Amino acid sequence: MPPKKKPAAAAGPKAKQATGDAKNKKKSTGPSNTDVAVAPPPPPPPDGRELWLATDALQKTKAMRNYFQLERDRIIAFWEISKKQLEELKTLLREREHEKAETEERHEVEKKVFKQKIRHMMYEHQLQLAEMTGEAERTLAIREEEYRQRERNAGSEIRDVKLILREQENEQREMASALAASHDKAIAEQQVSFERKMKEMHLMYEKKTKDLREEMDQRRREEIGLIEKRQEDHIAELREVHERTFREMKEYYSEITSNNLETIRTLKDEVYARKRTEAHNERAMMDVAQRNKKLTEPLAKLQRQKRELEQDLVNYLTDKEKLRAMKTEVREGEQELRTLSWEHEVLSQRLAKLEEDRDIILNRYNNMLQAIQQKATFRRVLIQGKLELVQSQLEGRDARLTELLKRANIDPESISDIEHRVRDLSLEKDIMIGNLEHLLAQQAQKQQMLVSTYEAYLRGNGMSGLDNTVQSE
Repeated sequence: MPPKKKPAAAAGPKAKQATGDAKNKKKSTGPSNTDVAVAPPPPPPPDGRELWLATDALQKTKAMRNYFQLERDRIIAFWEISKKQLEELKTLLREREHEKAETEERHEVEKKVFKQKIRHMMYEHQLQLAEMTGEAERTLAIREEEYRQRERNAGSEIRDVKLILREQENEQREMASALAASHDKAIAEQQVSFERKMKEMHLMYEKKTKDLREEMDQRRREEIGLIEKRQEDHIAELREVHERTFREMKEYYSEITSNNLETIRTLKDEVYARKRTEAHNERAMMDVAQRNKKLTEPLAKLQRQKRELEQDLVNYLTDKEKLRAMKTEVREGEQELRTLSWEHEVLSQRLAKLEEDRDIILNRYNNMLQAIQQKATFRRVLIQGKLELVQSQLEGRDARLTELLKRANIDPESISDIEHRVRDLSLEKDIMIGNLEHLLAQQAQKQQMLVSTYEAYLRGNGMSGLDNTVQSE
């Protein structure tokens, strides 16, 4: 619906009037300009603000007028375009309604033709059904007779098989008894041979034990002889040392005795000269004799003490060497103990760390294995579901196609074309099924490879208990 043009018409005279006023102003300003050129300008109005406001209002009014004119022209153009589009849409609607009517007429005609074909196909279907029913009954009777004959043959075969089984059972019993007898005989022979071997080994080891005992006795006697020889050498050496020491002491005391005798002779010589000291000399001689006697007794005692001290010295040196060797062994043992304790501590820490890592890796492996098995099972189920769905769809499509081909009267060329398309479609579906089966096999192979890889990695790192874990899962 076009907009009303009265406001525009009303705006028209106003615009004309405004343009006329502007022209009149221009005309009126024209002589003023000439007057300005001739005469001096008139004085300014007393109030310039009113003139500025009037000029501003005039400019705003002109701008609003131009804006409204543009909006009016735009609305008129939009209305004309919309009117043209409406007419085109009405024309298109009439064409579509005409096409719809023609399509409905063609559909009615095709429906009638299709109903006629369906009646014809139902009649043919009934005829074929009657023929197939008779054929099926005849085939069923033939098959029933065949199955009865097969049942009789199967009964006779079962009887023959039972007889054969009885014969085989008897043969197996005889064979089992023969095997048991041969087994008992072999066991008895093996037992006899084992007893003979055991006796031979017993005698051999007794001989070896006797030889070893004799050899050890010989070694012991040799070692005892060596020890006795060393002891005799040591005793002879000690005797030589003692004799030399005794000789030295004897010479020392003999020298003392000779000195005393010389003193006695000197005193005897001087007896005559020293009669007044005779008693003193006699007492001195008695003292010397007593001193000599006293010195011989300590000599024997000192010799005994010397022997005892030498034996103590030998024992002391032996004990000292043993103590030194024992201290060395103790130090080595303590060092080895410290080393072993440190290694034990380090190994204990490493064992704890490895056990912790093993538990963590085993838990991760179990979780990962369960997740992989769940994913693989889920994928396998999905792929099997897809395969079953595709097979069911193919079977349904084949059944529908065969039914439609039987019902519809289609020329042989179109039937061959349809069969060719169906064959291509079945080939595509077979390829799709093969791809899905290949994908399923690849997923199973990947799962097995992943499981074997993880098991090899864990076995390489010393993880135990994998077989039990996998079997339990």
